[in-house]
Amino acid sequence: MRRPNLSRFTPDWLFTYTGVMLMTGILVNWGTGFTNFAHSLTLPSMELDLGISHTRAGFVITMMAMVRMGSTLISGTLAPRYGSRFIIGVGTVGSGGAMILLGFAQTYPLALLAAGLMGMGSGTALTPMMGLLSRWFRSSDRGLAAGLAATGGSFAFIFAGLIVPWLVGRDADDGWRHAWFFFGAIAVSIGSVSLVFVRERPVGSQQQDRGTGPEPEPGRAAWPMAAYKNPMIWLITFLAFTSGWSQNIFTSFFGVYLSQENGVSLTTVGQLVILIGVLSVTSGVLWGRISDRFSRGQAFFYSFLLQGLAFISMAVLPGMGIFIISAILLGFTLRATYTVCAASAGDYVAVQFSAAAFGLMAVGAGLGSAISPTVGGAIA
Repeated sequence: MRRPNLSRFTPDWLFTYTGVMLMTGILVNWGTGFTNFAHSLTLPSMELDLGISHTRAGFVITMMAMVRMGSTLISGTLAPRYGSRFIIGVGTVGSGGAMILLGFAQTYPLALLAAGLMGMGSGTALTPMMGLLSRWFRSSDRGLAAGLAATGGSFAFIFAGLIVPWLVGRDADDGWRHAWFFFGAIAVSIGSVSLVFVRERPVGSQQQDRGTGPEPEPGRAAWPMAAYKNPMIWLITFLAFTSGWSQNIFTSFFGVYLSQENGVSLTTVGQLVILIGVLSVTSGVLWGRISDRFSRGQAFFYSFLLQGLAFISMAVLPGMGIFIISAILLGFTLRATYTVCAASAGDYVAVQFSAAAFGLMAVGAGLGSAISPTVGGAIA
């Protein structure tokens, strides 16, 4: 009996080392994704345990975002010159260690320190990881690859939405600490895996298939100044800033707005958060593929349009039906900007500088994310 030819139905890179790199990218996004998506669920318990205000709790997120912003730029600059594998592995392990430290925190200063280290580790790992994918994929597949890698962050969103309420329900006092212990152990394990499996570039026939020519060894590579002088990279960085601003306000205050302003139960809020997380699994792949098939610009435009409709609807026409529709729209677009930025990183500069380009874009997103919770909290 003739065996089916799987190559007709699967990408040509799936069963090569390119597929291994993509799986590693998914795992790194998952492990570091807890630093973005678990805080909104653990902050209420942390506030009560440490006896801190909403403003001081919000500054924990701001501290993490500010440090992450700097680490993305630094790691994006260093990766093209010194290589990505060690940076990715140490960053992921470091972010996991910081999560465990946050679980042990008994004072507000120690919680701030842990948040800063979480931001440093996650930014250090993600920037070279996402930039490295440009070396392994053709331009026509980079959106798909970035979208698939971004599903790791969506898994973190869903995982946190399931684990944190369960742990807090079992132990109202220390459940939030147990959650960070668990997330930290996952991140440390993933960091160890990435140290083993990450490779800097495809070799031989895979390099020819990707359309990339020979590159200099990491120790002799140039500093990525071309990435910082490209006007298109700066334009995308501005778009990333606006996305980081709006999305971090949403992730920080979505639950507060629904429960305190509109009387929605925390159980229902949790269900909506899980719905957003489930839909966001397909978000990166969808918008990445749209950017491959049409253009990066159209993917940015339509994702921003849908997000804008969701935010305006929640403010102007509050009600459970609108909240559900808005959650669906936000779920479908949650990872859009992240994915399209990662896909764009290798489009306008040489692929060996894609980590630096993505790092600059991440600084834009990080700046928006760092400012928005404090501003949003003051307005609220």
